[in-house]
Amino acid sequence: MGLTIHLFFGYYTLNAQPWAAHGNILVIPQNPHYLQYTDGTPFFWLGDTGWEMLHRLDRQGIVEYLFDRSEKGYNVIQTVLISEFIHSYKVTNFYNDSIFINENPGKPFVTSGNDPVNAVEYDYWDHVDFAVEMARKMGLYLALLPTWGEWVTPRVGEALFNTPQQAYNYGWFLGNRYKNVPNIIWMLGGDRLPDERDIGIALWRAMAEGITDGVTGEKEQDSKADYSATLMTWHSYQSSSNWFSNDEWIDLNTWGSYHGEINNPRSYEAALKDWNLSNPKPTLNSEPCYEKGSINYGLDDNGYFTSADVRIAAYWSVFSGAAGITYGANGIWQFAIKGDDNIASSRSSDWKEALNMKGCIHLTYLKKLMLSRPLKGFVPDSSMLVSGQGDRASHVAVLASQSSAFIYIPTGNKIRVKLGKLSGEKIRASWFNPRTGEYTYIGEFENTGEKDFEVPAISEKLAWLRTGRGCDWVLVLTSDV
Repeated sequence: MGLTIHLFFGYYTLNAQPWAAHGNILVIPQNPHYLQYTDGTPFFWLGDTGWEMLHRLDRQGIVEYLFDRSEKGYNVIQTVLISEFIHSYKVTNFYNDSIFINENPGKPFVTSGNDPVNAVEYDYWDHVDFAVEMARKMGLYLALLPTWGEWVTPRVGEALFNTPQQAYNYGWFLGNRYKNVPNIIWMLGGDRLPDERDIGIALWRAMAEGITDGVTGEKEQDSKADYSATLMTWHSYQSSSNWFSNDEWIDLNTWGSYHGEINNPRSYEAALKDWNLSNPKPTLNSEPCYEKGSINYGLDDNGYFTSADVRIAAYWSVFSGAAGITYGANGIWQFAIKGDDNIASSRSSDWKEALNMKGCIHLTYLKKLMLSRPLKGFVPDSSMLVSGQGDRASHVAVLASQSSAFIYIPTGNKIRVKLGKLSGEKIRASWFNPRTGEYTYIGEFENTGEKDFEVPAISEKLAWLRTGRGCDWVLVLTSDV
């Protein structure tokens, strides 16, 4: 719990600011698949999808949302400056402020002053500044998308960015404005693939260069920049490694398993693909299925994603080598409001009601589990599994280091594990409940041969129920006992 501070709308918590305590976020030199701070403290990305925060929320709403996520243990908020859906039909934010003058990305609508009581002074960019500052006070990073992909590589509308110079100049404006802000991670992209337009890749590269030059004080579009000054990635359905793997501006790869189906194998396949690259970077599932979001976008009455789907996507991704995971709730990414025509159907009628969904809480236990052991030693290692590997929904993911192993069993199937792969003479085993964060001790045994493990009952009341959807468990093995 952090220190309590007073803001004009009430009492909120000032949480520790990790960049001040530990330095910048860097790739771990000994294992380039993971992130850490300058002082060596591990960083596990636990993000939340707040795409429309800057457009839909007023100042108090921003504080309430960021406070909630900070208190729950989240550390990154993904949000966008030029949104896709909102900007398509309403080019102003909650206060009816425009981003640009006449929709010209070369002319940000910036006024003199920033007094929130004065509507003439308080502009869109002042509102962004406020969100950035509130996130800083609450110890949160903002993964800030300069623009949704629709406005660079459009599918249904007209592009806002049509030349590399436009993209560079807009990027420079952003980088310069936030050059002294310690809690911004730049996340370019947004659903659209960069090569859906012949100049798309060039536009994104120019924007990345502009942002970095704005941060460092340079202003020369020459395809060169000091990218050590920024932490940057690119977000879409496919991993950024497909196009930008060798680009200097990409520090980590992101992708999304998205919303098409339950038990989506891309949750582990994409992570493993990036893990096995010849020049690997940290990778993460930055858009898995949204809790209470429609399965396959509402087609054919497919139903809605549940907390079980959230856990499956997260554990499959992380135990397949992802450096973190981003949570999403359908009522929150769009900040649904009662009585409003929401962007996408939501089983939660108001974003505040969606703040405490089960999946959101469950993923905080995953973060604690991952930080209970040194991140830098982990490697996906399915070779530990002798039998019990299931198909599709029952896929078992294994993450191991020299002295510990995490084995995710999504549907309770019985498994056999090869011992002796961890160091030490003894193995201590426990069940970790991903729904509660609690451990159940199994026992200690010799670190040789093979051993069968069968998950416990889901509860005392349902003592017979051990298998099927929602009966997921993590087998935790440690040898440093």
